[in-house]
Amino acid sequence: MKNSCNNIVKIPSVEFIEKYKQLLLAQTSKVELFAYWKMKWLIENSEVFHLSSHDCYYVVYGNHLLLYYSPDNQLHLSAQELNKFDCISLPASLYDTVKENLVGFSPSYGWGLRYDLNYRPKGQTQPQYKAVDFDFANPSHYTKAAEIIRGDSDWPTEKNIKKMTTYLAFDPTLWFFVEDIATQDLAAISISAYDAEVKQADLDWIYVAPAYQGKGCGRFLIEETIRRCKDKSDSICVSGTVDFYRKCGFVNHELWAWAPKEGYQFKADGIQP
Repeated sequence: MKNSCNNIVKIPSVEFIEKYKQLLLAQTSKVELFAYWKMKWLIENSEVFHLSSHDCYYVVYGNHLLLYYSPDNQLHLSAQELNKFDCISLPASLYDTVKENLVGFSPSYGWGLRYDLNYRPKGQTQPQYKAVDFDFANPSHYTKAAEIIRGDSDWPTEKNIKKMTTYLAFDPTLWFFVEDIATQDLAAISISAYDAEVKQADLDWIYVAPAYQGKGCGRFLIEETIRRCKDKSDSICVSGTVDFYRKCGFVNHELWAWAPKEGYQFKADGIQP
């Protein structure tokens, strides 16, 4: 990408990874789009630029403005520069300052949530469910996990489930099913990750089979996941069905705008099955 500002320089991605880690650990607003282990992989595979006049940084993955940070919380890239991208990811508060001058982007907004570590569940989960640890040597567990996650679609596959065991933040203790005690059916799956470097848990793939939705299974799934990771985590993050997660102790952390142009597809082999 060419920039009209002559004080923008490209810097080594490894140089920014340490900067990003410190920003995250300081709980700096407007920087945490994904869990740290995902952002670390993305930054390593991106171009990183530094705008020295404002000491701000931005990360370009492909032709996607993936991350932008400025200590004054102002956007110092012009609409002309932003319009060159195929996709823009920005905190909603920054995106909204320039959206009227952008062309061809279709924004959607989504909350990143963080678990309130002081939250206490209001009542006991119904004892009709129990956790069953994922058996990584059992092919049927991969098949069942894929079945629960994909629902009526053709994705994911057993192969994609196995790929998740190769991720940097793979934690076997955070892989488990929820079993209906009465029927012995595997009704839900939790595939979460833990990054010891920053003591952060990432609730990544949380799915309940359609027949068990609305029956307390999802709440049991979340509470069991939290129980398994809370003592070792300084932060527990999630995105997705925010209304449900808010009922389980998660609170709003940052509202993001994800704005692709027509035809853009986000692909990242190191963090996607």
